[in-house]
Amino acid sequence: MRILKYVVLTGALFCSGVLFLAPARAAQPELVIYTENYKPFYHLDDSGRISGRVTDLVRKLAEDAGISIELRLWPFRRGLMNVRSHAGSCFMALWRTTAREPDFTWVGPLQIDGFAFFALKESNISISSMQDSFRFPTGAVGGWTSTQEVQNAGHPALVLVDDDDLNLKVLKSGNTRLWLGGLLSAPYVAKQEGVEIENVYTIREIDLSLACNPATDKSVTGRLQSALDSHLSTVAGRTPERNPMHLTQ
Repeated sequence: MRILKYVVLTGALFCSGVLFLAPARAAQPELVIYTENYKPFYHLDDSGRISGRVTDLVRKLAEDAGISIELRLWPFRRGLMNVRSHAGSCFMALWRTTAREPDFTWVGPLQIDGFAFFALKESNISISSMQDSFRFPTGAVGGWTSTQEVQNAGHPALVLVDDDDLNLKVLKSGNTRLWLGGLLSAPYVAKQEGVEIENVYTIREIDLSLACNPATDKSVTGRLQSALDSHLSTVAGRTPERNPMHLTQ
């Protein structure tokens, strides 16, 4: 009798057009954007949300272009490996170098950045060339372009870490004497921690750009680039030169 009642009720609901269906799956984002902890451009804030100067800009560009995105903060090398392997994914953001140029579809520049050797202010370290740095244990993030360039130059005393925040810790502890860091990021991180550092040698300036898997829909990356060009022309009064190659690696 209970089974009969269930069948009758189901039939009545079907005939009346009232059916309780499982909720539809959430729409897939047009772009999955991987990023890392690189203050002040992208990082987790106190609420656990991915925030930062470049993060806010990319969210605005996506909104202006009508593009749905999902942000994921992963360690640098893992995130970049996923971008290389999957269409519809980008890394926020990469230094746009000659060597990397053919490997990605680019949206940029989002920021002009670069890298340098930093030391504690009280260290009185002075260097005038890349080779001068070879005398000092130097903290660097494994896999970064800056690290690869210094490795290729033959630096014998690099201390590799996975997260740039760790570079400040090992510098303070005395386990390193130099920090190979971003021109803007390293001073920002040090100031947040109340540590005085100084730039003792600038190596390069570079465009920081969104790097997308080359199989990503070009209409999507094109809309983002158009939104960025429009934003920069409003801010600077002109459309910026596309990819001024500061780095000739």
